Amino acid sequence: MPDPRRTSARRRIAERRAAEAAAQAAALRRRRTVVGGVVAAVLVLVAVVVVVVVQTQRTQPSPAAAVPAGTTDGGTAVALGPDDAPVTVDVYEDPLCPYCARFEAAAGDTLERLAADGAVQVRYRTIAFLDRASTDDYSTRALNAAGVVVDAAGVEAWLRFHDALFAEQPAEVGPGLGDDRLVELAAQAGATGAEVERGIRDLRFADWTEQVTDAASRAGVTGTPTVLVDGEPLPAEELTADGVRAAVEGAAP
Repeated sequence: MPDPRRTSARRRIAERRAAEAAAQAAALRRRRTVVGGVVAAVLVLVAVVVVVVVQTQRTQPSPAAAVPAGTTDGGTAVALGPDDAPVTVDVYEDPLCPYCARFEAAAGDTLERLAADGAVQVRYRTIAFLDRASTDDYSTRALNAAGVVVDAAGVEAWLRFHDALFAEQPAEVGPGLGDDRLVELAAQAGATGAEVERGIRDLRFADWTEQVTDAASRAGVTGTPTVLVDGEPLPAEELTADGVRAAVEGAAP
């Protein structure tokens, strides 16, 4: 039989997509010229109702949502480097985003070295924007698995798992890595045991994945990778090791 927790999580994802599509359609209608005062008033009323529904969903996450241990900033990030580092680097990524994989291949080691040296605190903010780009909600499943790993085994295990997800990143449009493989990668990263396996298969942190993704949307993130150095976005052409290093040096006091 289908797992009711997974079914519920996927239903919430579908409902969120439907609300966002309705909001986009309402915005398009508002941009068009409406003939007749009565028609205009009706359309405005519908648009307001849709916007209120979407904002209510985004600003009232489930109060029962579990937040993985090992996260920071209200559960929205996993941090590398000291809290008193002179520069902060926020990295928004989606496990299925091919440009994120390229960024990690180009600059991931540089970020880790800068964090280890105390020059920066890197706050990884993994999100699930791209569920629609897979056939099995892979972004949510992978992010949930990352939450299970950091909850069970800490930041170092999370970093190994994070790197493994990008090393084995599946292609868009098709299925993502299966739960069996996610469990294997978690074990290789250092998170093992029956609780870890159940957490991955049962989407233990499904509500949390929605929360962090919505938080990124509210913060103005519209695509991945988005990299902020002390709050300033790094241009696409500077998403390289040299670009990151130069931005960090420029932001250092």
